[in-house]
Amino acid sequence: MRVTNKLLSNNFLSDMQRNLTNLSKIQTQMSSMKNFSKPSDDPINVQRAMQLQTSIDYNAQYAVNIKAAQGWMQTTDTALVQLNTVLTKIRNNLEKGGGDGGYTQDEMDKINDEVNQEVSQIAQLLNTNFKGEYVFGGTAGLSKPVSTSTYDIIRSTDVYKGCVRIDYSDKDGNTVDYLPDVVSDGFDKDQWTSGNIKLDLFESDGTTVDKEITTLNAKSLDGGDPENIDDAVKNLNAQIQSNPDFRDKVNVVKTNDGNIKFLAVNSSEIIKISSTDIDNLSGVNGKQLSSMDLENIGASKNIEVSQGVVLDYNTTAVDVMKYGSGDNDDIRLLMDRIEHHMAGQVWDCKDAEGNKIKATDEGATPLLNADGDIEKDADGDDIYYTWVNNQDKAKEQLTNQDLIDIDAASKQVLKVDSQIGAKEKRMDGLSDQNSSSKVDMTDILSKTEDIDISEKTIEYATMITIYQACLQTGARIMQPTLMDYIS
Repeated sequence: MRVTNKLLSNNFLSDMQRNLTNLSKIQTQMSSMKNFSKPSDDPINVQRAMQLQTSIDYNAQYAVNIKAAQGWMQTTDTALVQLNTVLTKIRNNLEKGGGDGGYTQDEMDKINDEVNQEVSQIAQLLNTNFKGEYVFGGTAGLSKPVSTSTYDIIRSTDVYKGCVRIDYSDKDGNTVDYLPDVVSDGFDKDQWTSGNIKLDLFESDGTTVDKEITTLNAKSLDGGDPENIDDAVKNLNAQIQSNPDFRDKVNVVKTNDGNIKFLAVNSSEIIKISSTDIDNLSGVNGKQLSSMDLENIGASKNIEVSQGVVLDYNTTAVDVMKYGSGDNDDIRLLMDRIEHHMAGQVWDCKDAEGNKIKATDEGATPLLNADGDIEKDADGDDIYYTWVNNQDKAKEQLTNQDLIDIDAASKQVLKVDSQIGAKEKRMDGLSDQNSSSKVDMTDILSKTEDIDISEKTIEYATMITIYQACLQTGARIMQPTLMDYIS
């Protein structure tokens, strides 16, 4: 191949351009302090750096979530400690007012005044707010979980006024009665497809409305059998929605432990399972469906604290109030009983003279069995209960069952507080882990995309030397002209 001056010039220009490009790249790296400024500079490490940056952003959000949960639980812990202090004060008042202390009813009423103030304090603590949400409100955190109302206790000779009642409340502040969940104890496809459920709708005063579903089961609308519990829940809801009397009134859901639960959509509507021949629903005949409002009040709030790790960080008013498995093992009802006992009344099926309570008596409430029917006594008469004036029995209740219940309620509050403390401890550990992950990922990202300034300084000096040598070489390969020989 013939080598000409033109070829030498072209090769020189190409090499000089390459040297200038390398020099420009190093200058860009030194000014930006990064190894690359566009994907084509280093495709693999650019992708790795983007993934690391995304992980760091996620980690930053997890840190915010953990901090929010920690603040929430600290507020909850403070409220529970104060709640237990209030229960202790109520217990002291029970000991003061019960037994053979010789207190007159007027003195008992003064003690009852203190108890009612403490009951109001319980409600206030259960409505503790943190950053615009009620910490005991479950997933319905924007509305108060409980409300208070006052009522009077009518006695034989006078009236005690100013009793405070605590109630669960919905988003509109309406009272929501606590009702045990109507839930199955397992799922068996054969039982759910062969058996039937009957639902009845009642007026608010308890009278039956001529509306019912008598053939509700887990089959699909076209008669097909469900494959699993999810199909069963879907089929049950489809049947409910196809019935105009119950459309948007009942919701069937799958529980976390794989059971089927029935809920009333509106707390103002009384819906009962009047009968069922499904073994997994045994014992629910005559039971009223709990409402979605109460379900939300008792629901857990979850938060993501790491990739794929979701934790619940709250406790609910239902968790705090329910201290036993019985329907009456609830702080709300316990406070109501204590107030009546302080006022000299007991819940009984006979009055102070030993006469049976009749349906026509003031406040008479029937005693219902598991099937929803009124229980009968040995004489075959319906059993009704109401508040009866009996100061001696009331004092006995204060120092016996009421003390047992208030201790059980205090233990429940301590148990819930202990659970919150355990969650706080775990969150503290997650916070440390989050901080360590941030440091590790930031260090890896720095090693991936940041330059070594000492190394790049030497490279820059080398490239300057190479560029200058390139210019000097180019000066020697330029073709001589006539002017070079003129002296």
